This record gives sequence, C-alpha cells and structure tokens, in this order.
Amino acid sequence: MRKTEIVVPLIIENVSDFDAISVSNYASADIVEWRADFLSVDDILILAPKVFEKFKNNKILFTIRTTSEGGNLKLSDKKYIQILEKILNFDPDYIDIEYFSHGRALSALTDFRQKIVLSYHNFDEMPTDLTTRLIKMHGEKTAFVKAAVMPEHECDVLDLLQITRDLTLEYGENFITMAMGDLGRISRISGYLTGSCWTFASLEKASAPGQIRLVEAEKILNLLEGNLF
Repeated sequence: MRKTEIVVPLIIENVSDFDAISVSNYASADIVEWRADFLSVDDILILAPKVFEKFKNNKILFTIRTTSEGGNLKLSDKKYIQILEKILNFDPDYIDIEYFSHGRALSALTDFRQKIVLSYHNFDEMPTDLTTRLIKMHGEKTAFVKAAVMPEHECDVLDLLQITRDLTLEYGENFITMAMGDLGRISRISGYLTGSCWTFASLEKASAPGQIRLVEAEKILNLLEGNLF
C-alpha cells in the first residue's frame, strides 16, 4: 500500500474540449486537481457544474494558479475570492490558496480551513527563508501546506528534503513539498522519507516543470513504498 497520494492535474484549455475528457484516465489518481487557470474566469464558472458532476466520484482539488506564482490568470484579491466562494458551492474536497500572493482569501474563507491547501510557489530559486515561510503557513492551521521551489544546485534539493523531514517530525505530515525541474525529480518520489504527503503527476501535459507521468509515478512509488506501509 502506498503512503504518498498522487494528485493528477486536470487541464482544460477550451470549454469545447471537456466532453472528450475520459474520467477513466484518472482512475488511479488519488486526487484530481482542476487547474482552472487555463480558462477565462467566465469559462471557469460555466464549466464548473460539469466538472464537479463528471468527477463526482473523485476527490477534487480546485486550483487557480495566478501569474504571480507561475500560472495563467492575473486576478485582484476581490476576484480571486469571488471565484473561490462560487466554487465552494460545489463542495470541492480541497481548494488551493496562494498564501503570499492572495493571503486575504484565507481570512475571507476562514470557515473552510479544513479544505484549504495553503500554497507557495517560487519558479526562480530555493529561497533561504523557506523554513520560516512553511512554519508561518502551518500556523494558519489549514488542511495542508504546500511549497514548490526551483533548485539551482543539488544541495538545494537536499536542503528541501531535510527541511521537509524536520517539519513533518515537529508538526505532523500535512506538508507537501517539491523541488521543480529535472534536478528536483527525486523530491517527487521521496515522501516516504521526508513525510511529504502528496506528489503531483501528469497524464500528458505537465502543470509544472519536472512532473513525472502518472504511470511512472505509480510504478516508482509502489516499488519504494509497497512493502513499507
């Protein structure tokens, strides 16, 4: 039995493409992440009822990744919060909130803390204050805390692994961390060592640099974790 849960992004770039998406392709995913920022705000709200109906038997993480954290939509705090409020009417299992870009959303949605994945993304570097950031995010008492960073050297990856292990030992295993790019691939399959509880794998189009394909992630994690948990 695997310990690490696999999250697979659902990427829809045109509303007209949605009907052709097969739910069976996501059958082995533990969680489906709807990366809604590949659509316009209007199209997100038009498509939402269909997405949640079609994937009603899957756990769903709703994410709008904004341009400030490597995504595709630039939104005001007001609009960001409005979209999340409307999506919460469909009762997603989890919603992503970019803590350092749209932290006001956490205050606005405080009643939904146990659905919130509080996230931080840095596509430029492995920040020297990552531990401080993660502890601050953990203090908000949401369901999970997530950080994705871009390593420049091998030692950055090793530092991330050690930081994650230290924090999970101290505070519990509700941290999700990854080093992006090819250099950081090991961080996506080492949760059984570090305590990072989710990994993100792709079907075809990756939603972040260095993502491993779902079929490969399953094989590797089953091999590494199958006899441990």
